[in-house]
Amino acid sequence: MRQKKSAEFYSEADQLIDNQAFVESVSEYFKEIKDPRVGDNQSYSLPHLLVMILCAILAGANTIIDIHMYAKLKIEMFTRLLGVKKAPSYDVFWWLLTRLDPKNIESCFINWIQSLPESDQSKLIAIDGKRVRGKYKKSKIHLVSAWESNRSFLLGQVKTDVKSNEITAIPELLESLDIKDATITIDAAGCQTEIVKKIRENGGNYLITLKGNQGTLHAEAENFFNQARSFGYEEAECETLLSAEKGHGRIEERQVVITNNLKWLDCCEKWKDLTSMLEVTSRRTIKGKTTEARRFFISNLKLTPKLAGEIVRSHWSVENRLHWNMDVNFKEDASLAATGYAADNLAILRRLASTLIRIDLGGVRGTANRRRQAAWDDSWTIRLLSRIFEIEV
Repeated sequence: MRQKKSAEFYSEADQLIDNQAFVESVSEYFKEIKDPRVGDNQSYSLPHLLVMILCAILAGANTIIDIHMYAKLKIEMFTRLLGVKKAPSYDVFWWLLTRLDPKNIESCFINWIQSLPESDQSKLIAIDGKRVRGKYKKSKIHLVSAWESNRSFLLGQVKTDVKSNEITAIPELLESLDIKDATITIDAAGCQTEIVKKIRENGGNYLITLKGNQGTLHAEAENFFNQARSFGYEEAECETLLSAEKGHGRIEERQVVITNNLKWLDCCEKWKDLTSMLEVTSRRTIKGKTTEARRFFISNLKLTPKLAGEIVRSHWSVENRLHWNMDVNFKEDASLAATGYAADNLAILRRLASTLIRIDLGGVRGTANRRRQAAWDDSWTIRLLSRIFEIEV
């Protein structure tokens, strides 16, 4: 018979593990997910398996083998937490992850994200795609994500087969989001008149990168800013801002040039509510060697060079805080999962785990350490879980 623990040794993990409300909250959270297993193959409940998988990923598991090993090593915790007497086999986890419709998990995730308190800052949403390559580079999964740059939260994602399908995926993703009064940033793949139209019709603003094959508009932008540089920015009704950063043996200079007068642009009416056009020139000097890149953008907003530069830079947080985090901390591109929906489901669960850690840390830095802490100390895993299942510890 187990002796009752004294208050001195009654940890956060103990408090939640012994809390019946946790089990009820887990069942409520996952209630909309359809179990792909037949009735006689449900020795473990679906919510219990998903909790085990999520705990494992929080604690550093990057593969299905890792998840199974974690469940075996932590069976005492899961016995107390979920009433599970024996760890599921590898096949149980593999079968579930390969057959579970990823849209079900994604829907739970997105509903939870959208229930979180809004930030006081203006909402900046970066739309960007990433291919989940896998170790053998055979994966055809391409995820288009909506990333709230200020809070570093994933708001939603849509799967496409190849990068070229981003054009059809972006409108679908936008339709699933509340973008009223938000500013949407998209790279050149989303430079389409219909995408711009949908953003405005749904109450959002846009700042979109122009691409070379966009024909007239890109050529007009390049020609205009070349002439403005030659004849003088003030004469061309442009505002400018130059900034520089030094550190780590390099110098980075950025010049933002913007015009809010587009009366000269013949194709202006094709782009709904088009108001401003800007050029961003980046110069980087490393060990005496300087490289330069020029990019052009359009927006429906009347912008200052300072605000325009901040919005442009905010877009890269999706690369630095989402894609980089998945590859470096969660080893996504080394994943072996390729059967059925396994890669899709693991991708969503990694992003859920990453968001929980991000909220706990207040940023991405320290993710690897926090996962190690969760592996070593169950109270950290429970603490992270409590954020999604709304149980106080």
